[in-house]
Amino acid sequence: MIRRRRVLRWIVAATLAAPLLALQGRSAPTGERLRFLATADSGSGDANQMAVGQRMAEAHRREPVDLVIMAGDNIYNDGSLALVDSAFLRPYRGLLQAGVPFHAVLGNHDIRTENGVRQIAYAPFGMKGRWYSLRRGPVEFFMLDTNVNASWQHQLPWLKTALAASTAPWKVVVGHHPIRSAGFYGDDPAAIARLTPLFRRYGVQLYINGHEHNYERTRVIDGTTYLTVGNGGAHLRAVVPNGNTARAVSTHGFVEVSVSPDRLRIDAWDSKGNRIDQAELNRGG
Repeated sequence: MIRRRRVLRWIVAATLAAPLLALQGRSAPTGERLRFLATADSGSGDANQMAVGQRMAEAHRREPVDLVIMAGDNIYNDGSLALVDSAFLRPYRGLLQAGVPFHAVLGNHDIRTENGVRQIAYAPFGMKGRWYSLRRGPVEFFMLDTNVNASWQHQLPWLKTALAASTAPWKVVVGHHPIRSAGFYGDDPAAIARLTPLFRRYGVQLYINGHEHNYERTRVIDGTTYLTVGNGGAHLRAVVPNGNTARAVSTHGFVEVSVSPDRLRIDAWDSKGNRIDQAELNRGG
């Protein structure tokens, strides 16, 4: 009887300790730190996207991530949810089964079907609307619609107000189209004129985009780093570094970002699991 009681006590103790051990193996509370992955131009549904998705799942198993950012062109070729299984559910099965939330913006291919309305309503894409903000730990994300039919007369005042009100140590803006780029499309003068004054005024440290089918990180330009992650699965395009480029590679892959109140680290990986870039941003420096 005594031995049986000891066994029961051990089982109870182990059961109670299990959640604590699991928490000890995870990253710090989201109020202090955040880890997220970023990808774009991903929804090809082919072997390239599958390989990238597998590496992303491995990154989460190595050290848990809190969310995934998708910077548009979530489903090729016309954004139809009829292809969501091959373009989203299968490639990211490991992350989805682990309960990692995704948050997307619309790319130019996504609006070809019903102007992207069905994607906005698709809960696993985590979209609150055509544009929205998302606060997670030390980061506030400002998710934009940068398409040709974007309603800037409404979106721009919203962005200005949201940036001004934000108390997050790190402000990250996400849009599908590049602002600064050494890729096929290059710099966008209209976007530079429209958005960079707000970035400077309100301290946006990072802009994440796709559309260019490559990886690129710029140097810090007036306080902002421009990060292209359009290498998530679509066919690649050449990128020729220019004076603003810190690192540029035409290879499939994704980005892993680790954030504390004072530092933001970028690790870029290719679809074979090789690190292709690493950088650290210091808040206020």
